[in-house]
Amino acid sequence: MMKPATFKYILNNNKDLILHPVFGIILGFFLLHPIAMSIFWFEGNDYLLNLENFKYLFNFLVFESFSPEMSQMSAAFAIIGLLGGLGSGFYSRTLKRREHRLFGNRQLLNKSIPSLIASGQNDYVEFKSSLRYDYRQIKTDKNLETVILKEIAGFLNGKGGILIIGVDDEGKTLGLENDYWTLKRKNKDGFQQRVITLISNAFGKDICSNVHITFQNLESREICLIHINSAHNPIYLQEGNRTIFYLRTGNITNPLTTKETVQYLQTRQLA
Repeated sequence: MMKPATFKYILNNNKDLILHPVFGIILGFFLLHPIAMSIFWFEGNDYLLNLENFKYLFNFLVFESFSPEMSQMSAAFAIIGLLGGLGSGFYSRTLKRREHRLFGNRQLLNKSIPSLIASGQNDYVEFKSSLRYDYRQIKTDKNLETVILKEIAGFLNGKGGILIIGVDDEGKTLGLENDYWTLKRKNKDGFQQRVITLISNAFGKDICSNVHITFQNLESREICLIHINSAHNPIYLQEGNRTIFYLRTGNITNPLTTKETVQYLQTRQLA
C-alpha cells in the first residue's frame, strides 16, 4: 500500500495532470458541446442569428444538448476536453519543472561565492573540507574520496547543486593546498583530473557531462566548485559488495533503502 507521504508527493507534483483534465471535461461538456450543436443547428436551418433566435437558442438548444438523447455526443465532447486537458497539463507541468530547475540555478548564479558560503549548506550547496586530506589525522585518507562521490551522487539523483571543496562545515575557507600535496600533479589541474577520474570510474564517463569544475580564489586560498546537474537516470554508488542509491534532501545526503529508492524513482517518473 502506498504511504500517505508518497501519495501526497505524487499529488503535489501532478496537480496539472489532475486539474487540467477536469477543467477540460467541464469545458468540453458544458461549453464546447452546446456551441458546436448551436453552430450545426444554424447551418442546417435558414435562420438569422438575432436576439429572438438567440433566445430560442438559449432556451432550447443549450438544454437540448444535455438531454439523454445527446449523451453520446456529450461523452464525445467530454473526452475531447479530457484529452485537451491532459495535453495542457503535461505542457504546464513541463514548463513548471523547467522553471523550478532554472530558479535553483539562478539562485546559485546570482550569489557571489562569499555570499553563497555565508548562506550555508542547503538543498543546492554542500561544503567539504578536502578531497582526500584528513585534517583530524593530518594525513592522506583516500576513503574521503568516497564521501565526495556520495555527495555528487546525491545531487545527481536530486535537483543538482554545487559541491564546494576547501571549505569546512562552518564555512571557514581551508583551501586545497593540502589536497594538492597528496596528488602526483600537485596543482588544480591534477586535482581536477583526479575528480573526473573518480566520477568516471564510479558512475561512467557519460555522467562527466553532468559535472562542471571551476576554481576560485577566496581569502588567498584556492577552492574548488563542482557544479552538478541532475541526472536523467538513477545513479548508484558501489561500496564494497553494496550498491547504494544516495539522494540530496535539504542539507543532507542520505542513502535510501531498496524500497525507498523504488518509491522515489516511481514518484520522480510520475512528476
